[in-house]
Amino acid sequence: MLRPFGYALQGVVWTVIWLAALAIYPGSMLYVAVDDPAAVVRNMSEMLSSPVQATVLVVVLVPLVAVVMGPAALWLLPTASWPLMVLSWVYVGRSLRPDHRSERLSRTTWARPGEAFGPPTVTSVAMSLQPVRRSRLTDVLMRFYAAGWNPDGRMFLAMLPAGLAWVAGVVALLDGVPPAARWTAGAVAAALLATSAVLGVRAFRARFAPRVTPADGVARWSPEERRDRLAQLRRAQASRRRGSDAGR
Repeated sequence: MLRPFGYALQGVVWTVIWLAALAIYPGSMLYVAVDDPAAVVRNMSEMLSSPVQATVLVVVLVPLVAVVMGPAALWLLPTASWPLMVLSWVYVGRSLRPDHRSERLSRTTWARPGEAFGPPTVTSVAMSLQPVRRSRLTDVLMRFYAAGWNPDGRMFLAMLPAGLAWVAGVVALLDGVPPAARWTAGAVAAALLATSAVLGVRAFRARFAPRVTPADGVARWSPEERRDRLAQLRRAQASRRRGSDAGR
């Protein structure tokens, strides 16, 4: 009886977390550019006028901001939260259906320290809200779940241009910057975001593309994939038998 309310509560929590994560990238950009643009322009001018400070800005600060705002803020934080949000609401719907009333809806597995996204831990990390009964929707959600909680290097690199786009976007929004520089920075920011979008799609597809080779065959298939393939073979065999009987 209480399962729908429990999953709904989790859905609300993850929805709030997702909305907060989604607002970090544009919100921080607007805050830096609009809160005190004169001070930002003044500080940037002072740093660029000093060779040492300019080197620190280009070599240290800009790459650091690119890592924080690209792979972390734009990709990992939202992607680690919205699949859990949607899964929670999926379970709310399932818990209200009579055919799911007596079965377990979700399960939890444990990742070893360092395997999951988040601060360093000395204990295993709970990976909750994984579906017990699979569907096409939950399969898609679990791919994004894995991409958010178990990040890979290719997606990290794909999101770095978006991190640089954050820097260019701040310049484009600053009032004290000459109009030509603002338009140029805006165009650069748009191009960098488009680059991350293209590279991100490629990285995601490459990560979850089927990887079955003649050397390992079905050995790398999951139990669910083996079961689905066996069902397909049985249906094909039954269809051939029916065609053979009809031809007699």
